[in-house]
Amino acid sequence: MLEDLYGYFEYASLIISLLFFTKYKEYQFYKYFVFYLLSIVVFENIASQKIPKDDWFEIFNDGLKILNIFTFFEFNLVALIYYNLVKEKVSKNILFYLALFFNLIYFLSFYFIKLQNYTVVIEGIVNTVLVILYFRELLNSDRILNYKKLLPFWVSVGFLLFYLTSIPFFTLVYSDLFNSRIMFPLLYSLIIVFHLCFIYGLIICKKTED
Repeated sequence: MLEDLYGYFEYASLIISLLFFTKYKEYQFYKYFVFYLLSIVVFENIASQKIPKDDWFEIFNDGLKILNIFTFFEFNLVALIYYNLVKEKVSKNILFYLALFFNLIYFLSFYFIKLQNYTVVIEGIVNTVLVILYFRELLNSDRILNYKKLLPFWVSVGFLLFYLTSIPFFTLVYSDLFNSRIMFPLLYSLIIVFHLCFIYGLIICKKTED
């Protein structure tokens, strides 16, 4: 049931972000956020067309191939989001070197194929660090007084919940310790909560200086 349901939340996030584009367009990070949501929907549609539905082995392997390609766009859009959210020079430098590190690992993975077993997990770790950089700056600023009305806060909550909790999941998937769909409902649940954070933030937040 969750497998059929989570896609609606992906579409809902994208549609609502487009409906509220005028409201949030002056946020420097917002266009990258919309592109991020668009990339999710695009790659989800590619996966649904290319992956057979009746063969677990093919679903698993083809799914990992598509996920590996999506990872490049996903990570770099998240990096661009946080490059526009963090303000401190130290945070931007950390972000720059982490982005450089991840992209180097990603492109090397096409030569050293074994690295593809780690790119999604490394992405989750690096994205978690980027979110923490933002939260650290938020906690040390006056904006923390009104954090519940900040769209970047809810976006970051969604990212943190998803990437932090998905690290052990994808570690098991890519290490061949996990060869059935028994735990996939957990992933689908994470995706739904992830998008609910976005939808909630888009609806209830106010535009403030970022």
